[in-house]
Amino acid sequence: MLISVSAFSTTYIVDINGGGQYTSINAAIGVASSNDTVKVWPGTYFEQVTLNKNITLMGSGYENTVITGNFNPTITMSSGRLEWFMISSTAGNGIMLSGGIVRNCVIKGCSGNGIYSNSGSSSVINCVCVNNASNGIQVGPPGHSNVTNCISRNNTGSGYRDDNYGNCITLTYSNGSRWSTGGNQGCIDQDPQFTSSTDYHISEGSPCWNTGQPSLTDPDGSVSDMGYFGGIDCPIYPVVTEIIITPGGNTINLQAKGRANY
Repeated sequence: MLISVSAFSTTYIVDINGGGQYTSINAAIGVASSNDTVKVWPGTYFEQVTLNKNITLMGSGYENTVITGNFNPTITMSSGRLEWFMISSTAGNGIMLSGGIVRNCVIKGCSGNGIYSNSGSSSVINCVCVNNASNGIQVGPPGHSNVTNCISRNNTGSGYRDDNYGNCITLTYSNGSRWSTGGNQGCIDQDPQFTSSTDYHISEGSPCWNTGQPSLTDPDGSVSDMGYFGGIDCPIYPVVTEIIITPGGNTINLQAKGRANY
């Protein structure tokens, strides 16, 4: 007897204003199963979040979706994927990380580290850590984190701090000051030339433009940028990718295809 099983994933909507199934991020994570997505609509969520499942927790952009509060840490993460959020803490670390992937997030203004880890294996990709009271990203033994395409600037401590002298952070193609990190291929420590103190776009004149991990690409097919607006999961607004023009007598037909990540 041959049995065929189809696996389906579910997307749960969190909206603090009541437009989704849930108003709490933790409540949605609680019902989600492996490979599901929890999509968080715009708002400021004063909530201490625990991400301990192999799911995707997806914001609506750092400009619109903020997780913050008087918590240490604001997010405890041991599994899954976190992307497209602004994260902050007025009481300590922004993210306590022991597993999973943090991708395309801004971690800003924490009273401790932006991201801290002392256990497990994790990845941090295309994130921006700015204005944190300690280090941008700090990892101690026995933790290990692969960090690439990130920008960590204007933190009181180092941009990246490895407490085990190169054994806890493998850092590549990132911008910011380094304290004993391992790897360091393609790394720089220069002004990223953000558009403003709150807008983390970079221009063609930035040293972070097209200087990220060569094996990754931006949505336009170019070599990835460092920072929030780079990499394969770069948040992009709707853009036209193809236009088909068809003449028809006295009329012209225009058919356009586009894509967006938000």
